[in-house]
Amino acid sequence: MSTWHYLAIGADGREVRGSAEASDEGQARRQVLAQGLRLLEIGGEAAKARGDFLRSLAYAFMLGLSVRTQDMQMFYRQMQLMLRAGHTLIEALEATAHLARRPRMARALERCAERISAGSSFSAALARESAIFPRIAVKLTEAGEASGELDAIFERLALLTERRADVRRQVLTALTYPSIVLFAAIGVISFLVITVIPRFATFLQSRGRSIPWAAKTMMNIADWLSAWGGQLLLTALVSVGALLLARRLVPWARLVSDHVFLRLPLVGGALMAGSMAQISWTFGLLLKSRLTVLDALNSVGQITANAALARAFARASDAVLEGKALAVAFTRRPIPALLRHMAAIGERSGEMETVLEALGTYYQRDLDARVKFLSSMIEPVLTLLIGGVVGFVYYAFFQAVLAVSTGGG
Repeated sequence: MSTWHYLAIGADGREVRGSAEASDEGQARRQVLAQGLRLLEIGGEAAKARGDFLRSLAYAFMLGLSVRTQDMQMFYRQMQLMLRAGHTLIEALEATAHLARRPRMARALERCAERISAGSSFSAALARESAIFPRIAVKLTEAGEASGELDAIFERLALLTERRADVRRQVLTALTYPSIVLFAAIGVISFLVITVIPRFATFLQSRGRSIPWAAKTMMNIADWLSAWGGQLLLTALVSVGALLLARRLVPWARLVSDHVFLRLPLVGGALMAGSMAQISWTFGLLLKSRLTVLDALNSVGQITANAALARAFARASDAVLEGKALAVAFTRRPIPALLRHMAAIGERSGEMETVLEALGTYYQRDLDARVKFLSSMIEPVLTLLIGGVVGFVYYAFFQAVLAVSTGGG
């Protein structure tokens, strides 16, 4: 007799796992069906051990995956709905842990529920999971605990996360499209230089005639790229790798490069608009949640990915701590003058949250316009570039053919 493990569906529609003692699989199947169950799968001890190993391997792989922005959005929305429906905080955390798609997120939520059961505050429990939950989430939940409006806090966090995801998507779109087209242009030009031009040169030289200037120029360029193209490509790859490594390991290198990125034609404006849309919305949301200006500035400086802007807001926070007005604290590069002007209006009117919300919407629309303009500009420029190279190749080819044919060759 052997032990056979099975998975089946009961009459109530629930999954049923169990085991049966039988001499073979057929007998085990009959035993399961005799209980009124609908069999889904069945296997012996070896199959169970193999399945357990594969499940453990898959779980370990999933546990190593980072938590995505979509996971955070879902968590915030689920917490908002459950708290408004009357669930306790621990019940809501346990439910969201069960619904989480990533095991890393689920385990973090389970640990938070355990800490709260042991007497910890919710914000303190989230703070201990800093690898998953950002500082702004901790600060806002702390404010929500003080005001008793945790459901509203989660609604604001969900809205902010969705807005930030939209801005990031637009910035990536603005950068990805021209990059793809540029690489396509490099591919087309490389194909012409490596494949077409050498055959063309062989054809001309076999005719024993003088080569026209256009064909000669094209062949010289092809020879130069054949000789130095590999080193040129290697140098470019090493330079890009060194820049990325320096940005990761050397703080001043990241600071300088982020300053440069913000000053790039076309792209720099899109990066600034995207960053300022996120900062304005986040700053307004923190103030609306009754955080102090100082706490809000410290949090805002930590959410932006641009080191130059983060440093500017950190210095603005120091200026506010010294007693300076917010508009005065924002008088430092690369913070745009519009933010300083709107901050002054908000301080005079006492409606800083409304002003910042409107400013975030303005920068969002500015980003939309810049992305569309960048897309409309880059396509004809690269089309002219590729068309010009291909056209020059055709011109050189036909000029050479004409010279050969009229010369009697």
